[in-house]
Amino acid sequence: MKRVTKEKNLKKENGFWSYFLRNKLLYIMVVPMIVYFLVFNYYPMTGLQLAFKDWDPWKGIWGSPWATTDGAIDIFKHFRELFFGEGTEFWVKFGNTIRISLLKTVFGFPVPIILAVFFNEMRSAKIRKGLQTVSYLPHFISWVILGGIFLSMGAADSDFELFIEKIFGRQIYFFNDSDMFLVILVISNIWKGAGWGTIIYFAALSGVPSEQYEAAEIDGAGRMAKILKITLPSIVPAISIKLIFEISALTSAGFDQIFNMYNSTVYEKGDVLETYLYRKGVIAGSNDVATALGLFNSAISLALTLIANKIIKKMGGEGIW
Repeated sequence: MKRVTKEKNLKKENGFWSYFLRNKLLYIMVVPMIVYFLVFNYYPMTGLQLAFKDWDPWKGIWGSPWATTDGAIDIFKHFRELFFGEGTEFWVKFGNTIRISLLKTVFGFPVPIILAVFFNEMRSAKIRKGLQTVSYLPHFISWVILGGIFLSMGAADSDFELFIEKIFGRQIYFFNDSDMFLVILVISNIWKGAGWGTIIYFAALSGVPSEQYEAAEIDGAGRMAKILKITLPSIVPAISIKLIFEISALTSAGFDQIFNMYNSTVYEKGDVLETYLYRKGVIAGSNDVATALGLFNSAISLALTLIANKIIKKMGGEGIW
C-alpha cells in the first residue's frame, strides 16, 4: 500500500501541472511570443477563405458570399479563372518565376560556400574580418535604394553606359532587354546576399576542432586536402538545410528586387507570380483571385519543401525534421 501511494506521489511530482508550477516563470515569458504568433501569423490565415468566396468589400472576408457560378456554389471558381480563364498569362508568369529562381539558385547558391571556405583559409584574421564586414554590407541596403542606383546606372546617357559602349562598341540596355534583365537580377542578387549567406557556414565551421587541421597537417595533407576532407564535410548539414530552403522558395523569385527594377518592356521574362499577384490584388482589386494565387503558391512551396527534405535525407544529408 505504501509502495502504491509512493508511486502515485511520484507521478504527481513528475506530472505536467507540477512541472508547470515549478517553471511557471518560464512559461509566462513564452506567453508574449505565443500571442504574437497567434495574432500576426495564425489569425491572418483565416483570410485564405477568400480564395473560395466572391469578394465584397462592404461585407468583408467573413461576410462575403461563397463563390458561385450560374447561381450554384462553386468554391473552385477563382482557381479555374486563374489557371484557364486568362489564356496562358498565369502560366507565363509561373514559368518566369521558376526560371528566375532556378538561375538564382544554380549560380548563387555555391557562392556563399566558396566565400566561406575562402575566408576560412585566410591566415590574417584582420584582413578576414575586414573582408567579411565588407561582404555583409550590401545585405543592409534595401532593394528600393539599389533599384534606384541600378536604374540610374542603366540610363542611356549615364557614365556607366558610356563606359560599356567604349568597351563593347555599343550600348547595352540592361533594363530594356529581357535577357539582360535576367542577368542583372542574378548578379545583383548574388552581390547582395553572398556575404550574408556565409554566416550559417561560419557557424558550422566554428564547431570544428583545430586539432583536426593540425592532425591533417602532420599526416601530410595539403590545403586542398584539408578543404575536401575537413572543411566541406563540416558544413554539409548547413548546406543541406540551406538547399531545402532554396528549393522550397522556387515559386518566390524575389518581389522586392524585381518590383523595384522591372518595367513593361521586360514583362516577357521579368514578370513573375508575385508582381502578377500585386497587380491583381492591389491594383485591380481582385482580392479573391489574388488570394487563390497566394494559396496556390504556398501549396507548391509546401510540396517542394516536403520533396526536397525527403530527397536530401535519402542522399545522406541533414533534413529539417
